[in-house]
This record gives sequence, structure tokens and C-alpha cells, in this order.
Amino acid sequence: MPVLKKFELTPSISILIAGVAIAGAIIFTNTRAAAPAASPTAQAPSAATNVPAPSADDHIVGSPNAPLVLIEYSDFQCPFCSVVHPTLRRLAEESNGQIAWIYRHFPLESIHPSAKPAAVASECVAEQLGNDGFWKFSDAMFANQNKIGAAYSEQVAQSIGADLAKFKSCVASNKYESKVTTQTQDAMKNGGQGTPYTILYDKKGQAGVSGALPYDTFVSVIKAFQSRQ
Repeated sequence: MPVLKKFELTPSISILIAGVAIAGAIIFTNTRAAAPAASPTAQAPSAATNVPAPSADDHIVGSPNAPLVLIEYSDFQCPFCSVVHPTLRRLAEESNGQIAWIYRHFPLESIHPSAKPAAVASECVAEQLGNDGFWKFSDAMFANQNKIGAAYSEQVAQSIGADLAKFKSCVASNKYESKVTTQTQDAMKNGGQGTPYTILYDKKGQAGVSGALPYDTFVSVIKAFQSRQ
């Protein structure tokens, strides 16, 4: 039976999404069937991804040496991204060092005008407060998506310990816009047609999974990915 998931669609791309069949194992396939935009079915992992490897420049939960890394391309204003946010954190934190979670930017600017400024702001927070500061900022964005904007970003940055003057100067300089743009392009070049888009990454390769899959479904997808030949 197909497993339903949530997926924020880019309006400029006609989405064709495959079903994930779970009956003791995931069926890996490149065959796709059209699905309604309101409730598309989950996409089977595809081997046709080639995103940049995890690096010290990434924002990570878990060990950089974890055997499996979940590289999420996400949008602070996407409601489905807020749904999967605690799921990916749980997967990393409950894995006993076997899974790490990396956040990369994929703001859907045409439907979420505040997403890219928030992404840039998150990098300015990370510049001052490091990895922990980034995650505190991102948690606040997802917990209060109705407040996202310049004023709220400044409020959150200051509340978690950033120097507000330095933060505002960093945001105004747009110094991190190229990083956000590059990560967005990486997602789109590797099958990302909406958010959230997560790459399962290990030593044998990588595969893309679209949507806010429930925890149990993600576990099944991960097991299938890790058991491949």
C-alpha cells in the first residue's frame, strides 16, 4: 500500500512522484505516477543523486563520523518542513551515533518570500554562535513560522546570545546569500522538486527521499537503503 507523506511543491515544476511500497521492504524504483499536489504519495529513494559530501561548513546533529547521514534540504517557511524537523532530530538523537542529520537550505522563494532572508539570517547566527546557535535559531523559526520576518529573526538572534549589531550588519551584507543559493541549486540538480527533500548518504552512495515522512516510514526507508547491495 502506498504510504502518504507531506511535500511542499515548487509551483514552477510539474511534480511526478513515485509510491513507496512497504511490505517488509521498500521497493526501489524510478517509475513515477502523477499525484495530486495536495497529498502526493511518498517517493522511493533514487540512486541518481550526487550532492556535496558533508563538511565542516554544514550544520549537524550527531557525529560527523556517523555511518549514515541524513542531508535535509529545507525551507524555514515550509509547513511540511516544520513537521519533519523533530522527526529527523529524533532519528539522529536515538541512533546511538549511527545517524547524523545535516541541514541545508532550499527556500522556495516564489511561495515563501521570507524563507531566503531567514536562511541568510541563520547563517549570520551560526557565524557568531556556531552549530548550537544555528539549531536554536532554526528550532525557533519552525516553532513560530507565522512570525518569520526580519524583526523576529533579530529577536531570536538576540535572545540566544548573538550580538545584535554584528548580526544586523551580517544580514545587511548578504554575505551568505551565495551559500543559500548554491545549496538550493544542489538540491534542484539532484531531484529536489519541493521541500523537505532529504538525501540518505553513506559510504556506498546516496539516495533522495521527498516529503515529511512519518518516523516509522523513515525508519523503513533507512533500513531498505542500508540493506541494498
